[in-house]
Amino acid sequence: MIICTTLLLFSQSESAQSIEEQIAAAVTLGQQIEAGITAGEITGLNAVDAWSDVAYAWEDISILEGAPATVWVNWSEALLNSGDTGNAIRTAENGLETFTTDAPLFEQFGRLLLVESRSVASMGNKEKAAELTLAAVAAFTAANENAPETASPLLRLGEVAWTAFVNGGGADAEEKAAAIAWWIKAAEVDAAGVDSGAVYAWLQADSIAIFDMLVDAQPEDVLLYWYRGMAYYYKGAEFWSNVHSDFNKVIELNPAFTNAFFFLADGAFQRGVMQSTAKDDDKAKKAYNFSGKYYALYLKDFGANHAQSVSQNDGLLAECQRMNFLASFTDYDHAILILEWATSNAPNYLDVWNNLAFLYRETGESEKSLAAYQQALSIQPDDPQIMNDLAVIYHYYLKTEDEIALELYRNAIVRAEEILSAENSAGDDLSLVKVALRDARNNLSKLSRGNRRNG
Repeated sequence: MIICTTLLLFSQSESAQSIEEQIAAAVTLGQQIEAGITAGEITGLNAVDAWSDVAYAWEDISILEGAPATVWVNWSEALLNSGDTGNAIRTAENGLETFTTDAPLFEQFGRLLLVESRSVASMGNKEKAAELTLAAVAAFTAANENAPETASPLLRLGEVAWTAFVNGGGADAEEKAAAIAWWIKAAEVDAAGVDSGAVYAWLQADSIAIFDMLVDAQPEDVLLYWYRGMAYYYKGAEFWSNVHSDFNKVIELNPAFTNAFFFLADGAFQRGVMQSTAKDDDKAKKAYNFSGKYYALYLKDFGANHAQSVSQNDGLLAECQRMNFLASFTDYDHAILILEWATSNAPNYLDVWNNLAFLYRETGESEKSLAAYQQALSIQPDDPQIMNDLAVIYHYYLKTEDEIALELYRNAIVRAEEILSAENSAGDDLSLVKVALRDARNNLSKLSRGNRRNG
């Protein structure tokens, strides 16, 4: 249906009075074909035929008087999309015979030569591939000479140089610097023409110098801070202050970018690990505090995504354990958020239920604390400390269900005494059991007298 509609659209345009209208119709035809392929409505050989039809449309326009160079750019692109790289190259080359100084056409010619270079290289013809790459470099150089204030040809030259650097082993510092220099020059002459996503995709952690220039030129572009922050994040924990600065700027410029909290959270965690390894406990605690806060903000919006991303190979339980660890360093409100995430993803993880119950209690959420302690007791029903803590909620906070509380205190005392008197308990760390026994006895005595004053 899309093919018929778009072909009809173009055929109607052939009677148009201006070449501009025919060009617009051909562009629309290509856009419709691309949309149909993306949607899965045009597939296989039908897609090949569809792009061939687009190429024919541009060929028809090329014979009209006054046809501009962009016709040969689009014609060759349609041929490339149809799988006919050879004719695409010849079409661009023919266009350059007429448009001898057109930078976009030179750049298109270089792109097509690189496609062919990769193709012949994959078949083992390295010599021919090298020749084609050199020809592509010459085309990009010509594009730059004819449009020296345009970033695109410089970026193409940078891509070729970076590919050669990587393929050569990625160890030559001078070759690396020379490759990056093309991107730097592009940022100097045409910052707005530099695609920040492409820069990061190519250079990743080595892209920082380029992003510094782009940020200076376009200080309100949120994506520049995003990609520079990612570059710093992957450079390692020693760059935490840069990660912190860039991703907070992302959120300042666009508060909807809450996935930035992940890089802040994990960056702070890695910083904490680094400081802990260096035995700088104060700085480690500060970093873990940041991490806990930022994870809480991240999980609020992306909790399900995060669970899915860490779920393989028992990674989900390990992540819940990490969240439990971070909860001990941050404030109660943020700790509750990350522990709630952990309980929903590791419902049988005892420690996290205990800690969440305690935080609910301390923040006045007595009913939630009760439910959390009940869940903890269902996981480990013979734990005297949990019995006592659950009874405390009834006794001092909800001030109800005295019989249940009394029974829990009695059971806690019996169980603690059993553990302490067991023959095989010698040498074990029984301090928590002793505390549970002491507290249960005191609380039982107070509740029996009607004393609800905690402390």
